[in-house]
Amino acid sequence: MVASLQFLVCYPYPNEWGESYARTMVLMRFLVYYSLPLAVIALFYVLMARHLVLSTQNVPGEMQGTQRQMRARRKVALTVLAFVLVFAVCFLPSHVFMMWFYYCPTAQDDYNSWWHSLRIVGFCFSFLNSCVNPIALYCTSGIFRKHFNRYLLCRSGSTHGPRGSLSLSTSRRLHSSRKTNISMVPRTTSLGRDSSIRLMNNGSSNL
Repeated sequence: MVASLQFLVCYPYPNEWGESYARTMVLMRFLVYYSLPLAVIALFYVLMARHLVLSTQNVPGEMQGTQRQMRARRKVALTVLAFVLVFAVCFLPSHVFMMWFYYCPTAQDDYNSWWHSLRIVGFCFSFLNSCVNPIALYCTSGIFRKHFNRYLLCRSGSTHGPRGSLSLSTSRRLHSSRKTNISMVPRTTSLGRDSSIRLMNNGSSNL
């Protein structure tokens, strides 16, 4: 006599509640967890990027600092749009699989290795979204990339940073000014001595 094995599986959509419940919950998850947040994020991020791009056109002047500020604002706009694309790409495969599996009548028969791979990729991407934002920021922001490389490689920026160069130039100026003052003192002293000696030699009165 062969003993039968039973496996207990935690399934979010019980069969006794019907297929309509599972389809409704999958659709609500797609709308509430993906479509609505993506629409809100895309709307506000596009408005933010548009404001940054338009503000670069209203900056007067052709100075180097102005051009640098315009390039920085464009990079911020690209970074903001990259975050929207990251959110859309990371959560799309999981929702595509769920919508196909519960709304396609032949999903049980058509389930193959490709759909299984898509399910695993979507599961991994949904967790990857929480840590991919710094990667996107690293690829789009030069300042973030520079500081990240410095802290990752344990490089000290005290001697190469702007403060280090400022203090070095200040110390050089102070050193040069001290040299100038020191070099001027003997000359004035020597001139004073020479003039006093000449007055004593050429004067009519004896001191």
